[in-house]
Amino acid sequence: MKNKNTLKTIVKIIISGSLIYYLFTKKVNISEVAANFKLLDWRYVVLMALIIIIHYSISSFRWKSLLIHERSNEVSRLYLLKLYFEGAFFNNFMPTSIGGDAYKIVKLGRKIKDPATGFSSVFTERFTGILMLFLIGLLSLSKQLGWGVLVLIIWLISGFYIGMYVLKILSKKISFVRRIYDALMVYKDYPKVLFFAMFTSLIIQLLSIFTQYLAFRAVGIKLPVFYSLMAFPIITLAGFFIPSINGLGVQDMMYVSMFSFVGVSQGIAATVSITYHIVRMGVSLIGGILYALDRES
Repeated sequence: MKNKNTLKTIVKIIISGSLIYYLFTKKVNISEVAANFKLLDWRYVVLMALIIIIHYSISSFRWKSLLIHERSNEVSRLYLLKLYFEGAFFNNFMPTSIGGDAYKIVKLGRKIKDPATGFSSVFTERFTGILMLFLIGLLSLSKQLGWGVLVLIIWLISGFYIGMYVLKILSKKISFVRRIYDALMVYKDYPKVLFFAMFTSLIIQLLSIFTQYLAFRAVGIKLPVFYSLMAFPIITLAGFFIPSINGLGVQDMMYVSMFSFVGVSQGIAATVSITYHIVRMGVSLIGGILYALDRES
């Protein structure tokens, strides 16, 4: 296990390092990016940080709703919010931007003395968030595709049920898939819980998109709304699944590539991406402080 974790760390460093090296040697000029920071309207930067905190607060409500364990009443929303900040802090060091979820699973499992519930609640919370990102991205295509988006949504919904059927079959043969399937099946008799999780996930993902939108506003750029609703979910999902240091390198390359289609210069896009990194990391330091003060840690 130790060798596996070491390998993951090496892989994420290589990917992030390689992408950053390529970005600043082939795509953008470092001095230009540094000069662009003088364009920042810091009022937007402060607003970005506040929205991220609101994002985490709503997420703690969503997480609390998913705790249907008999000892769940022992877990307060404030405690879950603390774990959210700590998880965000650990995202800075763990492979992909969902690495902090592992920390939250372990901590909650110990708190309620039920690792399975810790896993199912965190997994389902993340799953609903990813599903909403896909849906927002698809809906944003309505301006270009018209009724074609309806077909895509139908495909998404049917794909969910087909995927669950496939998971059920694979769960009988693969233990890891079994854990995922069991995590989702915990909530089959709680449709209201799932509806609330989906609704709050929609709000949370829109806040995440708006935060990145404000990063561009901070340098005086007003992005097309529908393009933003399509591009930011794609960039966020890439950060979820491509190994890197909390999206470092992956996010920056995608900002530079995707926003060139709407007239944003590569230097400005890189500046905005770095600004977003800094704001997220700055907010996550709250989690580092809470972790340092946490006697349970």
